[in-house]
Amino acid sequence: MKAELVQCKTSDGVALDGAFFEAAGTAPKERAVDAFLLMHGSSGNYYNKLLLSVGEGLREAGYPSASFNNRGHDLVWGQPGNLMGNSFDILDFCRLDIRACIDWLASRGYKRVGLFGHSMGAVKVAYYQAREKDSRVGAVVSSSPVRLSHSYFMGSEAASEHKENVEWARSMVEKGQPEALRAVNFPMPHLFGAKAYLDKHGPEERYNLMRHVRDIKCPLLMMAGSKEDHPRLRDCARDMYGLVNETGRARLIIQEGADHGYTGMLDKLTYNVVGWVRGLEGAKAGTRR
Repeated sequence: MKAELVQCKTSDGVALDGAFFEAAGTAPKERAVDAFLLMHGSSGNYYNKLLLSVGEGLREAGYPSASFNNRGHDLVWGQPGNLMGNSFDILDFCRLDIRACIDWLASRGYKRVGLFGHSMGAVKVAYYQAREKDSRVGAVVSSSPVRLSHSYFMGSEAASEHKENVEWARSMVEKGQPEALRAVNFPMPHLFGAKAYLDKHGPEERYNLMRHVRDIKCPLLMMAGSKEDHPRLRDCARDMYGLVNETGRARLIIQEGADHGYTGMLDKLTYNVVGWVRGLEGAKAGTRR
């Protein structure tokens, strides 16, 4: 696929690499969004297979898109004293990352942006719009969102391991070692810094989407695969939808047979996104007649 390599910079000076995919063919006349911003998940990057597939599908359907790194890309990067990557990712900084990416799209003339995020990216785009209420965002797609809920984990089969991880992370932070690393198996096989583990998975539940989904006022699509049964994923999209299903602006799609990465089913993922956004445009056109 043809892509333009691009870069934007956040307000606090972090450079984020990305790729822009120009739309093919003629754009729809009635548009819910002018372009999409694609956000990767934990340790991902702008060129991962899933995002490239979604970007290509959107391009073929007439929607340009930009896929950017956020500062949680890959495992570890940066400099001593300012380490980033998923091991050290403080999720709230996604607000600076996503705003910079939307600013970049706006500089290209796109006035209504659709946010698409998968996995931890699904958390970030939903959290961003709930907190920022950015008027430039025309729609949000939260694809296979991660449940960041300490209380839920403590009631799950992973409770003992999660409790041990939290206790370790809290002790390291109290000792003045917030960047101390620990290999964990929950919530995923990974290497986590103490402060970052507490930030995402600690008792404060700052990013539990059940606390934020009602604050998203634009059209919202929540998606998940039927095979996503890990405690960090199980029923997260469904439970989000249950809180906003009466608003008239939300939709839930559970893709039968799909796992978290939509293995062998990436075409279904893109099909669902394109079908939903075209439905928004059809509804908009209908109200104008």
